[in-house]
Amino acid sequence: MGRTYTDFSQLTKGMFRKSDPVVEVKPLPPKKAAGDDALAYFGLNVPEAPACAPSVGVDNGRIQSLEANVAALRAESAALGAAKAQAERKSADLEQQLAAERQMRASAETERDRLRGEVLRLKNELEEALTAPGTQPVVSEPVRETQVAGLLKPPATAEVFPGEVREHILAVLTEGLEAAQSSERERRAVVLEDVLSANKPGSELERRRRELKQIIKDTGSFVDARTIAALEKLGFKCVSGNKHWKLNYANVRIPISKTPSDRRGAQNTATDIANRCF
Repeated sequence: MGRTYTDFSQLTKGMFRKSDPVVEVKPLPPKKAAGDDALAYFGLNVPEAPACAPSVGVDNGRIQSLEANVAALRAESAALGAAKAQAERKSADLEQQLAAERQMRASAETERDRLRGEVLRLKNELEEALTAPGTQPVVSEPVRETQVAGLLKPPATAEVFPGEVREHILAVLTEGLEAAQSSERERRAVVLEDVLSANKPGSELERRRRELKQIIKDTGSFVDARTIAALEKLGFKCVSGNKHWKLNYANVRIPISKTPSDRRGAQNTATDIANRCF
């Protein structure tokens, strides 16, 4: 029969056992409703979900807000699409206008070149008719004589333009005056200065020199029909060869390349032609 204890002090240590440690049990966090992350992405405040089931009215409000955002984005996209379509239509209209202007310009340049060719053809026919056998020769304007009798006589050379011979003579006298002044030939300088003061030089030769240099400068890398027409307007007759144009100015024959080497070469060519013809 077991022993009966009347007091806890009668119990031995072996009769006692350590209890298990106390573990704190934390409540689980509330679950997020579906769509809360999407609402947070669009900047909408997501209220803490109550412990109880979500309200149907709150879900309807979120849906309406999202639908409003989607509708605004669709409206903005439609406006941008309409603006893009309008800009594309304007660009197409401008391209059509530009193409029409270019076509008109090309037609005008073609007509201009045709008229220039026709003028040159008529000019050549007129010269051939004037130089044909039995035709009276064209008498050039005589050079104005000075007061010294018998000093100047009308030239037999036909002039390219009225007063050409006179301008050449006065240009030579001007160069002679400069040479006489630099070499201290005082009497010659006085005589030449007196002659030049009574016979003012013209400006046609100098004008033709400047125009010739400008024509050659604008030629570029290819002597085209426009360049030839401008040279013929100055009095040159141009004949096409294999690699060169043959220029004839009052029986002064000068070949020029159809493809100038560079700008410096074109300038040298223009200077050479100007010195030989003007």
